Amino acid sequence: MSKPKINTHLLPLVFQTVFIISLVLIFGIKSNAQIAITAGGNYSNIRSNLSLENTKPITGYNFGISVQYYPFKQIENVSFINELNFSQKGYQQDLGENFTFRFNYLAVPVLINYSPLKHFSVQGGVEMSKLISTNVEQGKKTYNHFDLGLVLGLSAFAGRSVSFYSRVTYGLTPMLDYYAIDEMGNFTGEIHDLKNICLSIGIKFAISNEKIHFHH
Repeated sequence: MSKPKINTHLLPLVFQTVFIISLVLIFGIKSNAQIAITAGGNYSNIRSNLSLENTKPITGYNFGISVQYYPFKQIENVSFINELNFSQKGYQQDLGENFTFRFNYLAVPVLINYSPLKHFSVQGGVEMSKLISTNVEQGKKTYNHFDLGLVLGLSAFAGRSVSFYSRVTYGLTPMLDYYAIDEMGNFTGEIHDLKNICLSIGIKFAISNEKIHFHH
């Protein structure tokens, strides 16, 4: 049974829409929003359907701005988080010598946040990313420009002026689309391969720490 495919042709439109909405939420809301600056490190690698050999994780960075809002006034422990982040992902491969592949993304996570305890919360959602740059020669002509992943995260000391977060982003869309060629030079099919996987850990510095609600 074949796996369901994600229509990657729609990703640019979806990313642009979510990006604009994120800008409106982050920069257009009132000054009493729960707004924070985020900064931390990434530990990333790739998944390969073709069992790409001798790959190793690399470290990178993540930083950005986060806004948290509460759509349900009666349910204080449920909120939404919208972010604009710069995030560096990639992997290392040993081909006789080590080669490091780095990809710099503009990422837009959209998360549901649930706080079972006062200063502890869990998050889940999606992250849409656009490739900004890479250290791979002609990389922007080779690799797909848009990425989509699932996100699962935890936050400690949530709601305080300084808090800590960790999250895993599990890539759903391929970084590469290419054709397989046999020994005779014939095309034997399309290959969609290499998907990001990334652990992010960091600190969140609150700029404004008052809850905002959507009033009906």
